[in-house]
Amino acid sequence: MKRWLLISLVAACADTDVPPDALAGCQVELTGNFVESSMTSCPTTAAGVGSTQGDMLVQFTVASQTLGANFMIGLDLGPRPSPGAYTSRTTSLWNATGVKEVPPGGACLFLAGNTATPTGYFTLELAAIDDTTAHGELSLTLFVLPRTEDDGAQTDCGPGTTEELRIQF
Repeated sequence: MKRWLLISLVAACADTDVPPDALAGCQVELTGNFVESSMTSCPTTAAGVGSTQGDMLVQFTVASQTLGANFMIGLDLGPRPSPGAYTSRTTSLWNATGVKEVPPGGACLFLAGNTATPTGYFTLELAAIDDTTAHGELSLTLFVLPRTEDDGAQTDCGPGTTEELRIQF
């Protein structure tokens, strides 16, 4: 019985299409208004649509216990990305967001991107990329914008105006 169970487990694991990196996770460091270290799922690559059609997108979903939510990051690396350096100055379409709800009715918005004000910035050292995976290091600066609470009070988002996010993937 034990042998059959072990063989079944090995067979079930062998049939999965999940990339090995997604199981191992990628290292995340957050500093700025709060400090947090964690493992998160590694980025995914996807074909662009609409204004990004024909380009390759690298997308990150970074879980944060402090936010109680996720940071969502998307980088358009163009039609045929290759290993190398990318920055917010050389990449025309990119964004990063996160929201921390603060009762009563307030929120701290963590925001960066080519259409955000202020824009923030990133550097990406891309070591490898193919149709399904990417490897490298991303450093990103998001601005922290407090939203006024329902009672009119200013939301306390912490001591700083930026959050630094670093991902090794």
